[in-house]
Amino acid sequence: MRRAAMVSRVLAGALVSAILLAGCADKPVVKLDPKIAPPAIGEAGVLRIGVDLGYPPFAGTDEGRKAGLDIDVASAVAAELGLKTRFVDVPGDEVGEALGARTVDIALAGIPISEAVMSDVAFAGSYALDGPVLFASGEQTLTVAELGGKRVVAQQGSAAAWALEYELGAGAYTTVPTLRAALEAVASGTADVAAGDALVGAYIARDLPKVLVAGKIGAAVPVGIAVAKDSPELESAVRQALDSLATEGILETLRAKWAGSAPALRIDGATGAIEATAP
Repeated sequence: MRRAAMVSRVLAGALVSAILLAGCADKPVVKLDPKIAPPAIGEAGVLRIGVDLGYPPFAGTDEGRKAGLDIDVASAVAAELGLKTRFVDVPGDEVGEALGARTVDIALAGIPISEAVMSDVAFAGSYALDGPVLFASGEQTLTVAELGGKRVVAQQGSAAAWALEYELGAGAYTTVPTLRAALEAVASGTADVAAGDALVGAYIARDLPKVLVAGKIGAAVPVGIAVAKDSPELESAVRQALDSLATEGILETLRAKWAGSAPALRIDGATGAIEATAP
């Protein structure tokens, strides 16, 4: 009974997120009961959310509609807080400025929280883990130490490419312009292994069913929601909402929606094989 109840809550939460994502403001399905109000947020009944619409699968547009992991997570958080959503396009490197100017209430940068971002904002909680990983054809487990003699490819200038260079040295891999090109090289057999961002790569690999996550080459780091440093009430409310969504399994459901069957990362070391099952 307990498991059935949890499944029902997960499905219900995902449904709320989908309804909000569909933008049915003129046909409300659920009467919202705001749990937070100005001055903690800029507009009564509305959560203004900064997302980078140029960074799928975190956020982008699909047939004119905003879509992505960040859109779904923010919609679910807003539902927990009893608020409508208003999305604002904010590039990842402008998060601190947008929060400081109060043009948005929260921001989902779609990138791991870094020290640079943390210097300007408060971290209200994490909704996923990300990091550089290895992709290979078929079900394999690989570590960096096992890449000798293999044809390894990575996106030029990416965090994964830098991780490979740090671990293996220059010349141990080749570069291509995009992560999709790297994964397609593995799919076609012109490369044995591709290195790339876990979440973006898993999203692309949904089109390449034989290309799977095989191991990691860097530490997993949290991807989270940022608020202005002087917004403790909002920070606490968002953290509680994320905790609730995590407990109910909704965050993992949303991650799987965009990353497919790729296993979730754990913060348990920088390199090595990734377990085949999600936590």
